[in-house]
Amino acid sequence: MVSYRSFFVALVLLLVTLDCSYAFAAKKKGGGKKRASTPKGFGAPPPTLEEVLGKFRSRVPQDAESRPCPCGTGKSYRECCGPFHGGSPCLTMTDVLRSRYSAFAWRNIKHVIATTHPVCRDYREDKIEWAEDLNKSGMFDSFDFVKLEAGPEEPSADEENEGYMTFKVIIRAKENTGSDLTGKETIVKEQSRFLYNSDDGSWRMLQNIRIN
Repeated sequence: MVSYRSFFVALVLLLVTLDCSYAFAAKKKGGGKKRASTPKGFGAPPPTLEEVLGKFRSRVPQDAESRPCPCGTGKSYRECCGPFHGGSPCLTMTDVLRSRYSAFAWRNIKHVIATTHPVCRDYREDKIEWAEDLNKSGMFDSFDFVKLEAGPEEPSADEENEGYMTFKVIIRAKENTGSDLTGKETIVKEQSRFLYNSDDGSWRMLQNIRIN
């Protein structure tokens, strides 16, 4: 016959075993609930460069395609700088110079960024921050672009993939500037340095040097 004491010990061991099994199961179950309650995702994704650029104001006329190109070639914008602003590579230094002038004239920040060489001191890896700074103070909003006079392309004597162009830009202070400069023209003469990219056959601006 099993003694009362032996029966009691067996009962206690059974209860302890059941309690441990239940606790382990509860821990697993509780852990699952905890993971399920973790918030999904990390909020809205950061804006893309295209989204940021889309919020900036533009000076591009509604009938831009049929208008004379701002760079002054006499061609329509569609036949001149329009394709470059649409993403076509600039295959000559002249293409870069004229399309950048038109980009500043009509506030095309994307093209200014796209035609700046990565080793240029103005280049930034954070293109969104770069675009925002250009939008804030780098697009000559207080001036009208009057004229571009572009000189000939000058290949570098030392580097095969390097070249120069001298140019003159005339800008006029807008009437709403509220300063003594209103209506006055400023002449800026510079020499641009360009580098060739053999990957896509394009040229990009590397440096602008002011000429007195």
